[in-house]
Amino acid sequence: MVVLTRPCAARDGIDISLIGLLSLIVVGCAPVRPGLPVPKQPQTSLHQAIFKRTDPTGQLLWQIQAEKAEVLDDVVQLQQIQGTFYHQQEPIYSLQAPYGQVHQQSNFIQLQGPLLVKDVRDRTTLRSQRLQWHPKTGQLIAQHQVLLQHPHFEIKGQRFQASTRTQQSRLSGTVTVKWLERDLQMQAQEISWFPRKETLAAHSVIPASVTMRPSANQPLTSNRWPHVQSQRVELCLPSQQLVFDEAVEMHIADSKMHIKSPRVLVSLTEDQWHSPQGIYIQYQGISARAKQGWLEPSRTLRLQHQVRVKGLPQNAQLRAQTLTWNMATQKVQARGQLIYQQLQPWVRMTGTRAMGNLLQKTLEVEGGEAVVEIVP
Repeated sequence: MVVLTRPCAARDGIDISLIGLLSLIVVGCAPVRPGLPVPKQPQTSLHQAIFKRTDPTGQLLWQIQAEKAEVLDDVVQLQQIQGTFYHQQEPIYSLQAPYGQVHQQSNFIQLQGPLLVKDVRDRTTLRSQRLQWHPKTGQLIAQHQVLLQHPHFEIKGQRFQASTRTQQSRLSGTVTVKWLERDLQMQAQEISWFPRKETLAAHSVIPASVTMRPSANQPLTSNRWPHVQSQRVELCLPSQQLVFDEAVEMHIADSKMHIKSPRVLVSLTEDQWHSPQGIYIQYQGISARAKQGWLEPSRTLRLQHQVRVKGLPQNAQLRAQTLTWNMATQKVQARGQLIYQQLQPWVRMTGTRAMGNLLQKTLEVEGGEAVVEIVP
């Protein structure tokens, strides 16, 4: 047994500093039975070792400390690991893992968990069972029981991949996002995290879905908006805005209302939904269309520009420029170039203002004229 007190250099550009004991493994001369494979023995066993790797220009790529290390050919087996990964001489990830391997020729690191990696730039923490770090390409890849934690959200998935060049992370598989402050959840096939913009973006071949649950502190998460689906969803943390794109569908369970739109913007601070590119609504046999729509915290739906309502009592239709619809009381109010028409009995009215109640099946039009067919 030999005690070393100074650093020594290992091959392939890895420096090994020892602050403990170095045990040399000597293979004995005992006879080996013919026909049986001889397991390879480690050439060197290290305790309390520090490994460093630099690129050809001398820039530090990573540094790892292990309680125990065994060198076998070009692979270094590690136990009880702590370390730091670098990019352009700046630390980007700090890590802890019980097991790992350094592949000297191919120049990448494998870790086995449960492991923990902290991104020192965006305050995220990554947990998983397996991880690979490729310093040449700046790729960090994690698999199995992946959990990405941020002060504002948590993401669970099957696979995680981050790039130091793009500063972008992507989780794939069955991915679930939970916003901690609002008890808000989203599921998708793929979710990307952009730390520079502080934005999450979800995309799915099948619709991504957001499920909102009751919360005493956040009225947005009540059952008024329990389920939303779309092809793409984006959350911007600085502006606290959710954006649903492509085939957006909203199901409001307690009022049995179904809303479709190409795009929906949600203000989490103002508790308001806005559809700027057209909206279609179905509710208990009544359908409505408009160029724009808003859903407010008071459970009031406001439609604007080329409003068309069908399926009113007496099989009536209504056209207007604006429509306000209170879902709790079922009171409606319309304004601007009104045209009301029903078939049985046939009635046509025009005006500038209308008020009514869908539950009571009443509607009053003001500021115009009426044409009524009288059947003797």
